[in-house]
Amino acid sequence: MTDSNPFAALQNATNSHSKDENHVTEKMVREKLELSYCYERVFLVSLDKDLSDVDVHRPNSLVFLEDLHNTLDQQEWLDIENISQAMFERTLMSSKQLRKSVVKATADSAVDHNVIEDQTLVYLCNCYIRASKERNQVNAQNCKDVITENASTCLRQPDLYEGQNIEEQMCTIFFTEFFSADSEHMLNFLEKSFNKVLESEDFLTLCSLLHPILSKLHRACTRGLLGKLCDDSDASNALKIIHFFARNQNLAEVLLGYTNTTSSSARAFEKSLFGTILSSSCAPGHYREGAANDLFINPDKMTQADVDRAEAMAYSNSSMITSCMHNLFNKIFRLSPRTKHLLLNWIGRLIAANSGRVQLASTMAMDGAPPRDECSDGLMLNLCNVLVRMCEPFCKPKSSLLLKLRPQYCRQQFKEANDQEQRHHHCLGLPDETFLISLEENEVEELEMPTEYGFVCDVFFLTQQALYLGVHGTKEKFLNLNRELNRIQSLYQQVQNNPAAPNAEAIKFAFERAMKAYMAIRTAMIDPELLKPILRFHIASATYLSYLATGGDNVSQFSPLTFPLTACNTRLLGCMPEFVINNITDAMVITRRFKSVYLQDVLEFGGHFMDLILVFMGSKSRLKNPHLRAKLAEVLYEMMPNEDNNATGRDIVQEMVKRDLFTSHPNIDNLAEVLFTVFVSIETTGESVQFEQKLNYRQPMYKVIDYIWKIDLHQKAIVRLADVALKDIENTDAPLFLKFVNLLVNDANFLLGEALDLMKQLKEKEQENQESAATMSQREMQQREANMSHMAQFARFHNSAAVDTIHTLSLLTSECSKLFCHSVMVDRIASMLNYFLRELTGPQMGAFKVKEFAKYEFKPAVVVAEISDIYLNLAHSESFCEAVSGDGRSYSPKLFPQTVTVLNKIHHPFDKIQQFTELGHTIENAAAKHLEDDDLVASAPEEFLDPLLGTLMKDPVILPSSKIVVDKSTIARHILSDQNDPFNRNPLALDQVIPDSQLKSRINEWIAEQRKAKLS
Repeated sequence: MTDSNPFAALQNATNSHSKDENHVTEKMVREKLELSYCYERVFLVSLDKDLSDVDVHRPNSLVFLEDLHNTLDQQEWLDIENISQAMFERTLMSSKQLRKSVVKATADSAVDHNVIEDQTLVYLCNCYIRASKERNQVNAQNCKDVITENASTCLRQPDLYEGQNIEEQMCTIFFTEFFSADSEHMLNFLEKSFNKVLESEDFLTLCSLLHPILSKLHRACTRGLLGKLCDDSDASNALKIIHFFARNQNLAEVLLGYTNTTSSSARAFEKSLFGTILSSSCAPGHYREGAANDLFINPDKMTQADVDRAEAMAYSNSSMITSCMHNLFNKIFRLSPRTKHLLLNWIGRLIAANSGRVQLASTMAMDGAPPRDECSDGLMLNLCNVLVRMCEPFCKPKSSLLLKLRPQYCRQQFKEANDQEQRHHHCLGLPDETFLISLEENEVEELEMPTEYGFVCDVFFLTQQALYLGVHGTKEKFLNLNRELNRIQSLYQQVQNNPAAPNAEAIKFAFERAMKAYMAIRTAMIDPELLKPILRFHIASATYLSYLATGGDNVSQFSPLTFPLTACNTRLLGCMPEFVINNITDAMVITRRFKSVYLQDVLEFGGHFMDLILVFMGSKSRLKNPHLRAKLAEVLYEMMPNEDNNATGRDIVQEMVKRDLFTSHPNIDNLAEVLFTVFVSIETTGESVQFEQKLNYRQPMYKVIDYIWKIDLHQKAIVRLADVALKDIENTDAPLFLKFVNLLVNDANFLLGEALDLMKQLKEKEQENQESAATMSQREMQQREANMSHMAQFARFHNSAAVDTIHTLSLLTSECSKLFCHSVMVDRIASMLNYFLRELTGPQMGAFKVKEFAKYEFKPAVVVAEISDIYLNLAHSESFCEAVSGDGRSYSPKLFPQTVTVLNKIHHPFDKIQQFTELGHTIENAAAKHLEDDDLVASAPEEFLDPLLGTLMKDPVILPSSKIVVDKSTIARHILSDQNDPFNRNPLALDQVIPDSQLKSRINEWIAEQRKAKLS
């Protein structure tokens, strides 16, 4: 070796050759030199002890491999034949040996810390990074092969490397190098090394190598995420690192194997790696009250700006978590069918583990924490967010991908677990759900089951199931929490004024805790990153359901919706779970009530929601459950325009789009009939349903009727229905509109009667409290206030609903008066109006005069005005005037003058007061005639009297089975509510009754004789 060139031996080899041979040899020498220099730059080792003449391509400090140098007979260059041995020797050197073996270009040359890196795996990683930066790709690849081979040995046989903690070194690489500028090279190094391990070892070895890394990532996520917002840098870093495991199938299988659990417990899923990440939310969780404590401090004192800031922080966290998991899941899905199956299986099992969430909603604690046997609301909502994002490719209305859905998926049962993977089916428990319509067992058995369902179908139904358990379950909890909050709010307000009251601190603590939970759950539910994609998903769902309900057996294309509806494939509808429609109603109601601005993004597709309503709301053959059809009426209400005249900007456009839905939709002229159908069906469910529940369903319908009545095409449609009802009033099956009016009158009677009774009780309670306030203890006062609060809640409900029903009657009687004046209805209408007018305008009206009408939503002036309008709407009918005057219970000559006094006090329009006064005179004259008829009844033979009401029969009929004779108007009213003979309970229809013409003639003759005798 010469002093000027350490590789002179290579160059001297060219001296003994010809010119051409020299050219070839020189090229080979240059290549060997370049390769040797490359090895030195990458591996920071050398076989040359003297670096005094530093080449521009060589580092100024290296580790001299003296043993190898001697073994190779003083060879001073590195080549393909010796580099593996060189690397093996280098990786086995201790820190002391490395420092001792360093050679430098000059005595003053600094030693790069990478040269003496004594952590083997870290050193190899750095070598790979340096190799990746080499220009000569051939040499670089050669280096990488050597590196990954050594890294594989290091990972498989860590005991070879004395004093080395390979597991800790892997963690160092992951948690430090991951965020460096060279992170992509580092990730390639790890990926290639792990793949190399698999070439000679089984999968379990790779799992054992990577589980410590995943365990550390899991701990970081647990500390920084579980049950709270991601405000921890280690947790944020861990989320990014986890994506490394989606780089190839083997790594993904390790990740999925780690996060999977053999337990079917919901808590086990929440504690898993994926579950821990998804649980990061502002919603209360198992482990603490969540971020509610951090975001909603002193909730009763927060300004709107404070709330907005808290919500923005929560939304930012949710976006980060769900975006991370969506990207991760998406990568895993795309890697291979096997990884797709493993992930979908985990999702399906997690959802199934929470199948009791809806039923357990009522057991939620006041702090919002979930029951022990279910995952937190935050986890479920975040999972819904991720799944809905996975569905975005087919969330456009009438997307061709929707045609890949197969409803039979929900009836599919498997005997072998492997069948689920082969058929792309991962939803559990679907056959046990309630479906849109019922199928007989043999019909289910005859269903043609596809050989496979595909990813679109699989993820669609997983998402629907998750939404039901996640969004619907959380909404139910939220409503229960809201009721509990209202219950203790009055107590809280009392202790605010009296801090020394017993249990004041406990009441204050309970209220603030519940208020935090309320605000946190509300914030999690209305996250725009959740609600907006959910609405888009439900547009697609609504489109598909309408298509399924009208498309018969055709599953190849979407057809336009036309009325009357064509026959549908009921077996396919019998495969769709009810929760699919339930999910749509939840999303619309939540959005309209809390974040109506989000509707702007989907209103252009609102016609698809209207299609769903028109198809299903009035069709028992397509949707058996009347309660669910009633919920569609609530969606209809949520879609109504806001008639607020202060709307500006985008709000104006939004309201215009909504109005168009109710006026320009192709099939909107069927809306009134569909609405009345579902109204009636709630009553005829055959189930025991509380009246308050029925009213909760019907209240939105009253609002819709009020709105559409102002639209000419709908008003005309209602009048047509009334005309049909009048024409077919004696049909075996009572006409739809007649059934509706009958129930409307029932509602008005019950609601206003209950409302007035409650107002009377509240008046008495107020007086009692005022008289005994000085003698009551604090505890007694609190108890009375709690009772008053409970009673006030009922009063508000009944007063509000009563106003709606009376107003609806006022609207309908203005254009459909003939039906209300028919003998079937007129007596009921007249007696109801008389009774309530007497109560509200007579001497006893003071019994309802509480201190604050608004507190109980008591609006007697509005009710009196509406009732007086109903009188005027029906005033032209002689039968109505006779019915009013003939009402012996409530009518008296004072009734109308008393009402006129009240109408003047409330400044009712003068022309209407005049008309009402004139009507009073007309009815007073009719009353005189009734007095004569009453005298007749008193002396009438028993056989001439109606056995149910005791009135003189005008049109006697014989009931076919019991043979009892009753007045036709009496039995007609009875049949509206009960289609059975009142005397023996046999089925009865109005067209089955037999006119008793002989008895009618005898009655008329007797009346004529009595009147003649009286005149003489």
